Amino acid sequence: MKHASSTKQIAIVGAGIMGRLLAWQLINRPESVTVTLFDKDPIDNGGAAAYTAAGMLAPYSELESAEFDVFEMGMASLARWPAVLSSINANVHPPLTLFSGGTLVVAHQQDMADFQRFYQHLVTKLPSVLLDDSAAHMQVLQQTQLQLCAPQLATRFNNALYLPNEAWLDTNQVMQGLATYLQANGVHWQANCHVSKIENITKGKHAGRAAVHLPSAKQVFDHVIDCRGLGAKRDFATQKSQQLRGVRGEVITLHAPDVTLKHAVRLIHPRYKLYIAPRDAHHFVIGASQIESEDQGPISVRSTLELLSAAYSIDAGFAEAKILNCATNCRPAFTDNLPKISCNKRVMQINGLFRHGYLLAPYLAQQACERLFSKAQALPFSELIQEVS
Repeated sequence: MKHASSTKQIAIVGAGIMGRLLAWQLINRPESVTVTLFDKDPIDNGGAAAYTAAGMLAPYSELESAEFDVFEMGMASLARWPAVLSSINANVHPPLTLFSGGTLVVAHQQDMADFQRFYQHLVTKLPSVLLDDSAAHMQVLQQTQLQLCAPQLATRFNNALYLPNEAWLDTNQVMQGLATYLQANGVHWQANCHVSKIENITKGKHAGRAAVHLPSAKQVFDHVIDCRGLGAKRDFATQKSQQLRGVRGEVITLHAPDVTLKHAVRLIHPRYKLYIAPRDAHHFVIGASQIESEDQGPISVRSTLELLSAAYSIDAGFAEAKILNCATNCRPAFTDNLPKISCNKRVMQINGLFRHGYLLAPYLAQQACERLFSKAQALPFSELIQEVS
């Protein structure tokens, strides 16, 4: 039985998907903790990049351009999501869904060379142990097979690459579900609050702990974990090896009663990577993976036309779709596009999830907690954990 004196007081600053999943991880560990979550936005909505995402859990697709570490961490996170959702669903109704229909990768005839390159990237990067049973991980579908799998696509494409293990989430539902769960399970949520500084305390009665500075007061904790994303950009400005930048993402949400896609679809295109993620009730999220820009303004006419035209080229049923929402945001990324966990005494920073927030956050939350409670333990991907003296 744990005594109150052994309870660790932990603060998380930033309530994006990383901050919320970290709070979930902390309160579901065997150690005794109290968790306080600080965020600049209201609880039920905000400007976090997590709201501007399709929620793709696509480690195979990311192998085209991402490091193999992203694939391995993504597979580990993908395995954790069912337990996360099952836990949340104890406090949420209707229950959250893990859409597990897999991804169909397609290309128009003029882009088949790029399609072949995409396929070869996967074959080259996937470890041989997976390729020994390659059909369980990827399947090339000819038109007759595509007709059975997704007949609406077979009218426009001669073949497709099927990645059956990929999945996706309804990001708004997940963010709202986590908020409900965390508040119901004792997390102290301080919303609409501006954190001006996070620091280790070196003097006085609280020496050896860490502080969160607010405009009106300072709050002291045993550990503070910074998950602010681009909100922490200035803290990395002097670190040449860890320059943080914003990468713009754009998504459009449609209601398309004439479209019956049950799989996520990724269109190979020379200028952009388009994905379509189906949600319930004929809702679909359409987006491009990344734009190297820190502009957080509204979506442009050009981007809107390109995304909608590409969607129509996949399924003519999108012609009569209703545009429900157009959203833009910037995701935090380091130069190498890999996440980092930086540890400086009682302050930890988790940042740089790039376009892989939902794909990597469950695994990074688990890894951060292992580092917090088991410092001497050797961890996978330990090169991502950086000790700051």
